[in-house]
Amino acid sequence: MIISVTAELALDFGTPFAGGLGVLEGDKFYAAARLGLEYTVITPFYPKGYVRYEFKDGNLIPQEDTSELESNLQDVGSALIETKKGKVEVNFLEYKLGKARAVFVKTVSPEWAVKATERLYIEYSEEHRFYKYLILAKAALKYIEDFVGWDRVEWIDLQESYPAFMVLLRNFPKYRIVIHTPAPWGHPSFPLRFFEEEFGYQFPFDPVVMTELALSASQEGIVVSKKMLNFVLTTFPHHSHKIRAVTNAVEIPRWQHERLKDVKTRGGFVQARKEISESSFRALFGRQPKGPVVSWVRRVTRYKRPDFATKLAEEFRGDAEFVLGGRPHPTEGFGVSSLKEFKRLSDEGKANLVLNPTVETERKVIWASHVWLFIPFSGWEASGTSFMKAGINGVPSVASMDGAVPEVIRDGYNGWLFGENRFELVDPTHVDHEYVHLKDKLREALDSFNSGEYWDIAWNALQTFREFASMDRLIHEYYGYPLPKVK
Repeated sequence: MIISVTAELALDFGTPFAGGLGVLEGDKFYAAARLGLEYTVITPFYPKGYVRYEFKDGNLIPQEDTSELESNLQDVGSALIETKKGKVEVNFLEYKLGKARAVFVKTVSPEWAVKATERLYIEYSEEHRFYKYLILAKAALKYIEDFVGWDRVEWIDLQESYPAFMVLLRNFPKYRIVIHTPAPWGHPSFPLRFFEEEFGYQFPFDPVVMTELALSASQEGIVVSKKMLNFVLTTFPHHSHKIRAVTNAVEIPRWQHERLKDVKTRGGFVQARKEISESSFRALFGRQPKGPVVSWVRRVTRYKRPDFATKLAEEFRGDAEFVLGGRPHPTEGFGVSSLKEFKRLSDEGKANLVLNPTVETERKVIWASHVWLFIPFSGWEASGTSFMKAGINGVPSVASMDGAVPEVIRDGYNGWLFGENRFELVDPTHVDHEYVHLKDKLREALDSFNSGEYWDIAWNALQTFREFASMDRLIHEYYGYPLPKVK
């Protein structure tokens, strides 16, 4: 049995998620079910979700994001968890698919604990944040003890370091931390006093960096692209002997349009892609596209450069249909401002807005697209998977050289590359001169569409991404299980 513990999990029905981590963990779950693996992913149940946005009287209003998730889950039991603040009651809500289980930990009482765990990545205090993840860790250990049995556990994968409280609560020889972000926010910390009050521990550092705890107690650490390895080894050089790279992947049956599954010829591919793009765009926006579709839809945050997408939509108006959207954290001013800009462009007829995207919406946006924009500031992206989802659908990307991009995209062959391939963290607010190069590459992509050369590049993308981006490859590299035989 493989156990994965994560702060977010995006399944195909109503599960709140903020970005790539939740979708990636959902992909692992569906892949494990398809491959017949004994796999359990444990995550909090957030009754008020993450955030959804509405525009009202010209204002962008963040709201709670409730869903019908609980109606899809089975209550399999409850537990009492001890903390210094008192006992906490949790319920275990399960979704089963094959031998795979997704377990949502729902906090029932007392009120302070319910409040601490009611929303994803939104807390009311540092103490709330501390107890949100402590409850998850203790509940995960209790679930393993009561419903799995320690003798059956092969690995416990900690997704990011928030679940690292587990290593303080129980010794286990096969903990592993998977680090998903190269920059400082990937290494959350808490004030030492919380550990003193809750555990009686006197660590010789304040604050306590959770990734350091996780790496110290884990058999190994995994980073999610080869490029990211450089950054993490610079931050944690004393753990270099136990850290390796396993590049992220996607669950192809979940993201690839069914018409592309068995396509064998370039001609058949071109015909299918044209029809898929047209029908998917119509499903999203109720009309035919007026030209090639260029899309930027993801978590809206500064380093992913939504401002570049906005500039492109302004400058290329009439040359392409732009699809822009995503969801910023409500406290990130730049992201919120960018979403307002997307709305302005939509109102002016310069872009098509995707507000509060779901997994299903993201699929349709990818299928509708001809060019995918993957343009993070180089050095700040851990891996990226949206360009992989595009690639397995024969949608080439205009991409910055970051994350896993250098491992698979060749400029002018299966996509287009721009900018510098940085191996140091540089503040994107101070140094960012790459827009002109990006604009030139998008022009090159659109010119290739008009000349017909585009379809060679799109066909190459489909061919190269099928193997590279497969979740089968990732699971083989994580756990050593043999790759499925090709039928």
